[in-house]
Amino acid sequence: MRKTRVVIIGAGPAGSVCGYLLKKTKIDSIIVDFAHFPREKLCGGGLTPKAYTLLEELMPEVRYEYQAVNHAKFMMDGKVICETDIAKELRMVRRKDFDYQLLKQYLGMGGEFIHDSFGAFMQQDNGTILVKLKSGEEITCDYLIGADGAYSKVRKALLGKYDGNTLWMEQYTEQGKNEFIFEFSKDYHQGYYFSFPSVGRDVVGAGGNKFQIQNFKPLLHQKGIEETKAHGAFIPIETVVSNHDNIILIGDAGGFANKISFEGLYYAIATARNAFQAIVTGKSFKETNKAIFKKKAKETYLARIFFSRFGLWLVKMGAHSPKLIKKVFERYM
Repeated sequence: MRKTRVVIIGAGPAGSVCGYLLKKTKIDSIIVDFAHFPREKLCGGGLTPKAYTLLEELMPEVRYEYQAVNHAKFMMDGKVICETDIAKELRMVRRKDFDYQLLKQYLGMGGEFIHDSFGAFMQQDNGTILVKLKSGEEITCDYLIGADGAYSKVRKALLGKYDGNTLWMEQYTEQGKNEFIFEFSKDYHQGYYFSFPSVGRDVVGAGGNKFQIQNFKPLLHQKGIEETKAHGAFIPIETVVSNHDNIILIGDAGGFANKISFEGLYYAIATARNAFQAIVTGKSFKETNKAIFKKKAKETYLARIFFSRFGLWLVKMGAHSPKLIKKVFERYM
């Protein structure tokens, strides 16, 4: 039976950043993922300034290709209500390549990667965790990190059924204008329509708390967008808390995506750092991640208001003051 200090399930941004930080401080860890990297990942791929600034702080050597965006357009029910330049660029990445660059940083530090799937875990009498993989391999560790995304098997084994996922659909189109487009409407079911530029292509899509697959095709026709191959995935927004200090859920596995914008990359990176800090300091993740847990509770409240009829009316009225929209948007970024 193998032994290591930390087992991380999932080699996406949350898992790779956490593994990298651990290896940098000489803490043994193993990342387990069933995917062969580089692998495709459904995601708009937006890195906000706070996201790439934090990433550069934690992984100063990492390099990745991106499309810089400095203009945003906001719409309501098919009409433009506000356009604004962005003081600090947004960086649009292709997740297939971006995620692989982060994993390579971990591997470059001497980190170990196992191509396998999580099966189950068992708390041992001596305080360690026995992790069983689908292949039959068993690993004992002090900490188990669930970084395995929206469909987290670690979360399911720990807490059971999860009902906090929201559906998002997207497809790729030829490159157009280099601008972010957000469109809000009560018809988007507590979500929004988007068009994002990316590396070598644009991404268009929609989703939200009550969005359904059958809504997507009519929306594309309404926008005059030729239908190609659509992709769908869930974004988890119901934050969950592990009931064990030595089992930590980070990124989408913990439901840390922003509950209004549905951004996930910043919180994947930030919760990976906080999990690392919990391990090196011996504190609980509830303590090292306290500020983000508090922020998630606030977002839940604000999301209810924002996506209500009253909230969308306020957005529409706010369009009469483009400076206010720009200030709020850049504060969020």
